Formats: sequence, C-alpha cells, structure tokens
Amino acid sequence: MLKKLLSGISLSLLTLSATSLYAQQNNGGGYDIELSITPLAERTIGPRKNAFGAGSDDSKNYMAGLLRVGYRYNETWSFGAGLGYSHQNITTTSGIVDPSVERMQYSSALSIWELPLDARIKFLKYLYANAGPMLHIQQNSNSHVDKQNGIGFHIGLGAKIPLSQQFAVTLSPHYKMYSLIPFQSGRNYDRVQVLGIAVGLNYRFAKN
Repeated sequence: MLKKLLSGISLSLLTLSATSLYAQQNNGGGYDIELSITPLAERTIGPRKNAFGAGSDDSKNYMAGLLRVGYRYNETWSFGAGLGYSHQNITTTSGIVDPSVERMQYSSALSIWELPLDARIKFLKYLYANAGPMLHIQQNSNSHVDKQNGIGFHIGLGAKIPLSQQFAVTLSPHYKMYSLIPFQSGRNYDRVQVLGIAVGLNYRFAKN
C-alpha cells in the first residue's frame, strides 16, 4: 500500500514538473514590477491585550507601501521579492497596579522596513493567492513595544485587472504577522499583526 502511494506521488510530481516545464517553455519568463499601498487596515499588538489587567497598545494612523519585483515562471506561478515600509502611531496604556490609581498613557511611533518573499499562484482569470516569509527591521526606537526585528510571514488573496498589455491594477486583502521568529528572546513577545487591503499598479515588462 505504501509503495503504491509513493509511486502515485512520484508520478504526480513528475507530471506536474513536466507540465510546468512545458508551460515555462511556451508562456513563462518575464518580469513585472508592482507598487502598492495599504489605505485600510486593522492592527493588533500583543499579546498584552489577552492578559487580564495588563496594559494595551492601540495603533493609529497606519500607513504602508510595498515595491515588488516578480518573475513569471509560467502563466500560473510567479515568484517575487520586495521592499516595504510601514509606520504607525501607538498609544500605550499602562497595566492595572492599583484600581484607585489612574492608568498612564504614552504616545510613541513604530516604523518598520520589510523584505518580503512570496510565491503567487493565479487561478480563474484575474484572481491569485500569495504567501511567503518576510524579514523585517524596526527603524526607530520604541521603549513601549518589543523590538520588531525578526522573521514574519504574509498571506493574501488578490485580483489583478489588466488595463493594457503592460499595465494592470491590483486589489489584495492580506494578513501579516511580524516577529513570528523574533531576533530577541523573551516571554510573551509583542507581535504586530495587520489585516489590510492593498491597492496597487502593476507593470509587466515585454518579453524580448
């Protein structure tokens, strides 16, 4: 039974590889560049909000942008690397030490550079799904939130609507988590999470 299963998996992989190679030879190759911004997003910074009586961090005035360069392996798969930047203002409320004492609030900012990698798979006519890891580095100092230097991940769905042979607009709901693997160690490490919608403009370089 195990041999039959392994044989079936091997045959499927060989068929997929042959199909991908055929597609690459006929429709693959070429690059595109995409610039996007995230005007709408919900953010959480934790895990302190999950602990009773602990302090909290509230995010305001979030902005983010991404420049992505992609390589089209074939008409279904593409792979990309990008450079992103995000900025948000944070209001930190202190924890409850004494219920009779007013809780303190502190204002700060959080700016992060991102280097994401992703694999993108196209389905139906205009839709795609993408996912991948991202390296991120905090630009500024912030004494109220754990340092956001580490490796996170992102995942999303999107639509790519062509305007011409070279240009297309994109709309992509996505989810990002920072510091999945933080470079600093510590218990209950703060992780920034973003659920947003990005809009962008994509330019497809013509094949020679």
